Amino acid sequence: MRELLDGHATELAAVAATELRAMLAECERLAAIPDRTTREKFQELEVGIDLHRVIVEISGNVMLHGMLCGILDKCQHYAWTELLWLDEWKIARDEHAEIVEAICAGDASQAGTLARSHVRGSRDNVLRLLQAKSDYQSFLAKAS
Repeated sequence: MRELLDGHATELAAVAATELRAMLAECERLAAIPDRTTREKFQELEVGIDLHRVIVEISGNVMLHGMLCGILDKCQHYAWTELLWLDEWKIARDEHAEIVEAICAGDASQAGTLARSHVRGSRDNVLRLLQAKSDYQSFLAKAS
């Protein structure tokens, strides 16, 4: 019984690693398309956000999965704004790759550190965009 269960658990872990790496490869494929359309950019955004969903699904924590997926649904607009206006595509792909490699290497501490840094960087970018919008609106109000 243990042989069957252990073998199955190992296969599931390998599938998760393979799935994460396949998602990274899909992002790279989409990034390599010359003169990408908005739809192709949005497809890369979807895969990038789904990568976060798969990672939390792998955690096996149902409550964490529900909470993070809810937040991701609400924040997708901000991620789109960040990527589109700041052109952070390569940075996001590189950070995702580092996180996946840490997960696959079994380095939970490094994976967590990288994930927190990735989210913090995204937050900082969105805040910069919102501040720039506010500054511009103030400028327009003073100019009129």
